[in-house]
Amino acid sequence: MTKLAVLLSVLGLATAGCGNSDSPSSGGTTTAPAEHALPGPVAQKHEAIVDAAHALDYDQLETLLDPKTFTYSFGEGGDPVGYWRRLEERGEVPILGDYLPAVLAMPWAKQGPLYVWPSAHAKEPARWTEEDRKALEQFYSEEEIRRFERAGSYLGWRAGIRKDGTWLFFVAGD
Repeated sequence: MTKLAVLLSVLGLATAGCGNSDSPSSGGTTTAPAEHALPGPVAQKHEAIVDAAHALDYDQLETLLDPKTFTYSFGEGGDPVGYWRRLEERGEVPILGDYLPAVLAMPWAKQGPLYVWPSAHAKEPARWTEEDRKALEQFYSEEEIRRFERAGSYLGWRAGIRKDGTWLFFVAGD
C-alpha cells in the first residue's frame, strides 16, 4: 500500500467515527467518537498541528511545541523538528506529510489530563477495540501488531496533548 493510500485510509477511518468506551473495564481511559468532543484548547492545538503538517510547514510546527519539555525521541533532546527533518532526509517515511497527520486522524483516547492518538496507546492490547486494531492495521502488519501485544503496549508513533492545549509528545518506541 502506498504512503498516500495509507494516509487516505486512516483519514477515512477518522471521518467514519471512532469507538467509545466509558465503562469501568476501560481502565480510566475514554475513547471518544468525534473531534468535536475534544476540549477547546486540545481541539485548537490538534487542528493547528494537522494544518502545519499538511502544509509541510516546519517553522509553524516548531511554534506549536516547547522543545524543552517536548518528547520526540528516547535518547535525543532539544530539536524535535530538526530530528524529524533528519529522519526524512535519511529516507524514513515523511513525518510531517505522512505519519503526523495520519496518527492525529486516528481514534483518540483521554488518559488522565492527556488526549492521546492513537487510542491504542492508552490501553493494554487486551482492551483494544476493533476500531483500535483497524486503525493500527493501516500502518502495521499483523506481525508488528502481535509484537505490540507481546510487549504489552502500543509502541508505534503516538501523540499527546494535555487538556490545556500543550503538545507534549510525538514519539515512537519505548
